[in-house]
Amino acid sequence: MPRERGRTTWIKLHCYGRLHGSINYQLTEAEQSVWDKLLCLAGLCGLAGWISDNDKRPFPHEYIAHEIHTSLDTLEETLRKCKEEGRIKENEHGLYITNWTRYQSEYDRQKPYRQKED
Repeated sequence: MPRERGRTTWIKLHCYGRLHGSINYQLTEAEQSVWDKLLCLAGLCGLAGWISDNDKRPFPHEYIAHEIHTSLDTLEETLRKCKEEGRIKENEHGLYITNWTRYQSEYDRQKPYRQKED
């Protein structure tokens, strides 16, 4: 499942925002955990915020629930709320974390500039 090329090994979480932001009153504790794991899964998929297979086809929700160790019901409710709040979009290619670049490290953000210097 994880791709080697383009894979993100870690994501950035803004500490204050994560502890005191809107996610804390919009999602239950279980749903917050699912959100964090969806970010991790998007990083492992290596498609810049997409959760999908190598051919940009969506993973079944049952598969995603299994991968992130949650119930299908909890995943579905989390996805519903995240779509409602604009955190996630879903289409024929899979799930997309709408503000993916906000979860990337400074290292990744600066990578294009470093490559120009080479």
